[in-house]
Amino acid sequence: MLPRLLLVLSLICHFSIAEEVEDLYVSLVPVADQSAISKDRGVEEALNNVLIKLTGNSEIINSVRLIPFLDSASDYIDALSFQDLPSNFEESLDGPNTGLEVSFSRPAIDQLIRRAQLPVLPSNRPKLLVWIVKDDVTTGREFLSQDFLGSDFSNSIGQKVLTDFSSAMESRGIPYMLPTFDLEDQLALSIDQAWNLSADNIELASERYRADGWIALRFYRTSSGEIRGAWLYQAGGRRELGDFNTQDNEPFIAREVDSLLDSLTRSFSYIPQTNTNALLVEIGNVESFSNYKSVIEQFEKLELVESFDLFSISGNRIRFSVAAEGGAELLHKALVRSGQFRDTGGVAPIDAKYLVFDWVSQ
Repeated sequence: MLPRLLLVLSLICHFSIAEEVEDLYVSLVPVADQSAISKDRGVEEALNNVLIKLTGNSEIINSVRLIPFLDSASDYIDALSFQDLPSNFEESLDGPNTGLEVSFSRPAIDQLIRRAQLPVLPSNRPKLLVWIVKDDVTTGREFLSQDFLGSDFSNSIGQKVLTDFSSAMESRGIPYMLPTFDLEDQLALSIDQAWNLSADNIELASERYRADGWIALRFYRTSSGEIRGAWLYQAGGRRELGDFNTQDNEPFIAREVDSLLDSLTRSFSYIPQTNTNALLVEIGNVESFSNYKSVIEQFEKLELVESFDLFSISGNRIRFSVAAEGGAELLHKALVRSGQFRDTGGVAPIDAKYLVFDWVSQ
């Protein structure tokens, strides 16, 4: 009888444990050889990978907005080199162990994203907590931990799942960590509760990790070899449920990670604005997601604000593109009067295009 498996991922998103992700403009891809044809194909694949990392959308290359800008992927290259692939690529390759690493120009890619009006997932990203449980008819159910990555059993299903998951998260530029699996974790969340996707119990178990969101994904292998599963997440004020099925010999971890992250990252991405006449308002001292939501609520209360969009995020500072009746001077006065914004840029002149404040927590 074939083993049954359960994977539970609890994914935590909180500004206080956010991590600055590097190498978002670099991608290493396998190629057949070092020919010009292989190089061109590798560059196109690498560009696709970078756009996925930067936008948070695994289907972004299919966007009709990109068509006018993709005549030549080589236009965006900063540097490239052929090199041996690391060990995590070898299991999925039957041919030569040759890789092509492509570094793309950040200014060129940023301009491409802005001109095509694609979503942007900031480099300061929430770090994710991952719970994994294996249910085997022979060994029983157990949480998978970091120990499985160093397992002596090279064919261990637990090791395979963790390795594939790590590779999928790295390819998306999403940082994560595993629980400590100490006594407190064991008392807070049982394997049966994880199997049942018990939202309340998973949320409680995640609180010690300062969680404001989580994901649970489960799967099992049927006697016919088919793998079936379902996932549920709650993050960024959203909750969503999905399910899947696949054949035993088909890779599924990367696909399901893509499906989960495509949905989840929408809560943390924004569309860059191209209107150079818009008023930019920078708010500092935004130390948490709760602060961020409070800033949004304050802007929504102001009648003179016709519209506002998130422009950029850098550390604890956020910038908005704001259209306001009466211009900068009236907006400046309204924000100061609210008592929630401390002016750090001085009194705004009538023709000002940039206002700077610090958020005042209460």
